[in-house]
Amino acid sequence: DIDMDRRTMTIRRSMEYRHSTKEWRIGEPKSKAGYRTIPLTEEAVEILRQQKMKNNALKVTVMEWSEFVFLCRKGTPVKNSTYDTMLFKLCDKAMIPKFSMHVLRHTFATRCIEAGMKPKTLQTILGHSNIGITMNLYVHTTEEQKQKEIDQIADALKVV
Repeated sequence: DIDMDRRTMTIRRSMEYRHSTKEWRIGEPKSKAGYRTIPLTEEAVEILRQQKMKNNALKVTVMEWSEFVFLCRKGTPVKNSTYDTMLFKLCDKAMIPKFSMHVLRHTFATRCIEAGMKPKTLQTILGHSNIGITMNLYVHTTEEQKQKEIDQIADALKVV
């Protein structure tokens, strides 16, 4: 649920497409920590506004989905697999190894920590009940980041 004026996204439900029954299932988040409100950047809000305007140009919008942000040409929600399929095509075009949308969640977590976000803040944004999941499974370090941080503390390490 997006509040464009307050620049927030509130997670209070989850949604998935069930291929076996050909229907959408809306349920609760996986855990208590899954219920959360996430602040959005101005850029994110603008992208979401543009997407909503794009929906207005659809020939058909199914009424039950009209408040949703990401709709396909049929006026129904975009299936998760659609994002991965498009991302795989883009990877092929760019001649880079394929990766899924979920990998971008890991990338987001890593970049947040690199930019100075406090781990506890990141934990709540990601909806993890345990800080260990956030830091051990979602945040990754790079050689560049290790060198940057060593350079930052170099003076404190000097013997002379």
